[in-house]
Amino acid sequence: MTNPKLVKRIITCQGSIQLVTALSVLSYREKEQKDLNIKYEDYLVIYHLYSPPGQIDEFAAFIKTIAELVGEWHKIVYITPEQLSDIESRLDYSSPSKIFRMVHEMVGTNRADEIYLCRNWMFGNKLIINIYKSALKICYGDSIGFYFSVTSKAFFSEPQEKKHNLINYFKSKHKSLLSRLKTILRLKTSLKPRLKFDIGYFVLPDVFGESPPMKTVTLNKVWLLETFQKLGGLVNPEYILQFRKNIAESPVSILLTSNLSEAGRMSLENEIAAYREFLICEGIEPNTVLVVKPHPRDDNVKLQKLEYALSDLFDKIIVLSEPDLFFLPFEVFFSEAFLPLDSSRNNQPRVFAVSTACLSLKLLFNVPSIVGFGDQITTKLFYENYAAGRLEHEGELRAAINKVEVPAIITNGLSGVAELSNG
Repeated sequence: MTNPKLVKRIITCQGSIQLVTALSVLSYREKEQKDLNIKYEDYLVIYHLYSPPGQIDEFAAFIKTIAELVGEWHKIVYITPEQLSDIESRLDYSSPSKIFRMVHEMVGTNRADEIYLCRNWMFGNKLIINIYKSALKICYGDSIGFYFSVTSKAFFSEPQEKKHNLINYFKSKHKSLLSRLKTILRLKTSLKPRLKFDIGYFVLPDVFGESPPMKTVTLNKVWLLETFQKLGGLVNPEYILQFRKNIAESPVSILLTSNLSEAGRMSLENEIAAYREFLICEGIEPNTVLVVKPHPRDDNVKLQKLEYALSDLFDKIIVLSEPDLFFLPFEVFFSEAFLPLDSSRNNQPRVFAVSTACLSLKLLFNVPSIVGFGDQITTKLFYENYAAGRLEHEGELRAAINKVEVPAIITNGLSGVAELSNG
């Protein structure tokens, strides 16, 4: 038998749900390549977590825990914001060989056959793509596997109209010429912007109306479910037992928060007010228990203030703030805590969502959500330059959740995955 071909794969990761999606794509590609006699050597590179100060190292450590539970890695590295800023600041006066050597040492390899990224338009992504330019560039998308472009309203504010100024024009031209000269003389490192992906693997490739600009493979949700199933051991069964006792015989509402104030879309006070108005507008049954699942980039201080601000509306509030739940993809906890769903009214939680988190609950478990703050709250409480884009994004979310088809429903928790796979 011939020796296996060594394939070096760099998997970049910007969050825990992104890692689940990337691992699902890896599993699919391994099945595609099972007859090719390949030995994989995998490198996980974690960066751009954008978690609040004091929480980011814990977030990175949890992602590493997930990675080690599910896969085998030649090396796992977390590139801190400070390290990325240092590299970015050096580009203007360092040769490409020096920058490349720095990154090679961090990642642990000077070559790669395949690189996996969720997007190609942030600094860390551009850095990796430029340094490992010869590798096959594979996009696995955002969240559970859908495509967001650089112009998506989910990320950016309305562009401000630029005023033309002759002095600024000539300054810009001079700076551009100087930069080009330094690049030619190899006195600086220039990264090519948004190098194209070779192929993309998406569970929901065009659910937001944007067609990915690369060859695309639509991934069956079973690959996601199988990865989620492997993470069930991260949930403490004693906690689940106590949790179920706490919600027994009570109506349950679930609030999936987002990092809106942390990302500069609105003030902290307005974000808390928005959640309160959102819940009140939709109606709250007597004796309801509210379960708050934080976004992994939420600030702990915000969550404490939110719990206090909602305390008069609910019989009980349970914030999933423990590190092993805070950073864990909610799909894993939901499966352990709420499935199997039965026909009793109290067992059917009402889900309130303001982000793409609603899509996976519908796709994987056929659980609907009440989506978005709506026109009045958004117009009143978001920063003005984000409000219009936010309303457009909420419209896209509602349309997307209606488009999601559920041909096979997992009702018995993630243990039902094997049955679905064989069906």
